[in-house]
Amino acid sequence: MPKVTIDGHEIEVPEGQTILQAAMSVGREIPHYCYHPGLSIAGNCRMCLVEVEKAPKLVIGCQTPVTDGMVVNTKNDRVKEAQTSVMEFLLINHPLDCPICDQAGECKLQDYAVSYGSGVSRFTEKKLALNKAVDIGPHVMLDQERCIQCSRCVRFCDEVTQTSELAFFQRGERSMIGISPGRPLANEYSGNVVDICPVGALTLKELRFTNRVWYLKNTPSICAGCSRGCNVVVAVGKQQELMTTTGQLDDRIKRLVPRVNEEVNGHWMCDAGRLSYLRLQAGERLTAAEVPEGTEVEWDDAVKQAAEALHSSAEAGRAAAILSPRLTNETYYALSQLFGALGGVRVGIRSLIEGADDELLVLADKGANSQGAQWILGNAWEQGVRDAIAGGEIDVLLVVGDPLDADDTPGVDESLTSMLKQVLYIGSFRDEAAKGASVVLPACAWAEENGTIVNFEGRVQRVRRAHRSRGEGRPAWRVVAEIIEAAGFESEGWSSEIDVLAALASGVPHFEGMTEESIGLLGAASGAAAGTAK
Repeated sequence: MPKVTIDGHEIEVPEGQTILQAAMSVGREIPHYCYHPGLSIAGNCRMCLVEVEKAPKLVIGCQTPVTDGMVVNTKNDRVKEAQTSVMEFLLINHPLDCPICDQAGECKLQDYAVSYGSGVSRFTEKKLALNKAVDIGPHVMLDQERCIQCSRCVRFCDEVTQTSELAFFQRGERSMIGISPGRPLANEYSGNVVDICPVGALTLKELRFTNRVWYLKNTPSICAGCSRGCNVVVAVGKQQELMTTTGQLDDRIKRLVPRVNEEVNGHWMCDAGRLSYLRLQAGERLTAAEVPEGTEVEWDDAVKQAAEALHSSAEAGRAAAILSPRLTNETYYALSQLFGALGGVRVGIRSLIEGADDELLVLADKGANSQGAQWILGNAWEQGVRDAIAGGEIDVLLVVGDPLDADDTPGVDESLTSMLKQVLYIGSFRDEAAKGASVVLPACAWAEENGTIVNFEGRVQRVRRAHRSRGEGRPAWRVVAEIIEAAGFESEGWSSEIDVLAALASGVPHFEGMTEESIGLLGAASGAAAGTAK
């Protein structure tokens, strides 16, 4: 492999890497705008100019390949002067509206103006005025004045989605990004252009003017929108006691953005997953134990009644359960222990198949953990339980609701409830299954508990708690553990999701050897996954 010396430090890099990539690989920053690791190299912003020994002029780091013995300077006076000049050109027509720009706090133009700019401008003429707040699609707004023509968004639409809605129009200083008439930016991945825009030219309508980024708390987690299991960062509002804006006084989820994982989703995520938190927030949440639904009672009394109903019906072989395919592995394992102790419980996993797979990320299977459910509980589907209820074989049904979307919880219509003596409900929402249940136990929704899920390829990944649960809601595995104890069975003694994962790793072959550390930030493939992945 070639060796290159960057600012006096010799490093060895893979063949074919550029100077910029080599510097980034060892944590050295070369400023850049147009370069993005998920897109082709354009080399048009000129911010990454560096000096190569024996070269007659400065070269762009993003496009110049490393050669053996190359000596590069990225911080000498010649380079700094070039970077300052580029920043001066970029700021000639850029509006001075950082205080009201949604990108403030995450803007590379803002950062580089401080780090590499001169602090003054020799341009005294009137700035060029372009169009502001241009509606270019269902989710994206464009401010043409703020655009620096890095072309990231154009290349994304050309290369990744291959829909080509965005393009450059006009020439020279009037060059601008826009859409062709009648062709809105409406592909299923449009929100990614906001993520990759290095300035405030492209903003997401759902976040626009709702929250300052420095009032966000970011947590790495996994999208629950489909079985792809895209890696994401969940941003929630920080509670600010002295702030008066409503959006800054709560800890609700404010946005989801993709987190890079080359093995799963690369740099991207779909719009449906990006906005899935809106479905969560639209549902009416359960906050207290109720017996029956609508009548609040002490938590322990509700748990005891649920345990008694399950125990007596299971002894007669007349108990069943329908489970959401978005629960954590820890919850499925706790349920498997409950069902094993009770005996005679018929189990069905809800199937959430909608639409079709696309060629990029979206999968028709919307069950974020349908693979994990099958590994732990077997290939038992909801329809078998419904058929048993319709046949008069079931007295008590336990429903464990969907933690993301109330509409995706398995409902039990009147024709089936008339065949049942009791419906027991564990979940986050007052959904169709909860309504009319004889016992209701609130559980954490998505982003309110720690745990693991398995994507369609058999990759075990960690979901994390981003904010507090609502009311008495607690992790579903903990609710199940309390029912196990209340039913008179030996307590498992789990004090955290890590304890449940340890039991899971020793009790289910697919999870053998799995620990929180081995799964890490990017997940780990199961040793037994190859034969079961879809």
